[in-house]
Amino acid sequence: MRTVLLGDSHLARVRRRLDVIGADVLNAAVGGASVQALGVQAVTAGLRSDDIVVVSVGTNDAAPWKQVPLADFSTLLSEWVRSIDVDGWVYVAPPGIDERRLTGPGDRTNQVIDSYRAVAIEVFGSAGARVVRADRLLAPLGPAAFVDDGLHLTGRAYDLVLPAIAAAVTVP
Repeated sequence: MRTVLLGDSHLARVRRRLDVIGADVLNAAVGGASVQALGVQAVTAGLRSDDIVVVSVGTNDAAPWKQVPLADFSTLLSEWVRSIDVDGWVYVAPPGIDERRLTGPGDRTNQVIDSYRAVAIEVFGSAGARVVRADRLLAPLGPAAFVDDGLHLTGRAYDLVLPAIAAAVTVP
């Protein structure tokens, strides 16, 4: 059984610590990815029916410059999940952001990200996925969960998220 990571930078940045997740892990996630990139990532990874697929999307979809409409996000994600035959799904829900550090005009907000998270949890839940609630795991860290850009995760954050992904992947 292979574990395949797809989606955005929350997974793409996991390189040297893939062994925390498991022995056979392929990281095909790409920074900046939205739901629209999942199809290409899946093809690039050469998904197999015995794979466990770990997905992180929603944060970039909520970005004003991508602004994937929520209804489109739901439809695209639902259609993609239904079209892929794999052994199991794990959804890593967006951890949110530190809004004080995101200073761009009209940047992402936690309220908007919450909407994308809720839709994705519903879609993946319907597919029998296990969900890793990164937002809840990282809440005790507060701003220390994020690097200076307010978006990407710190090493301390990954110390919490990676074991949770590993546990979700190994659940029978």
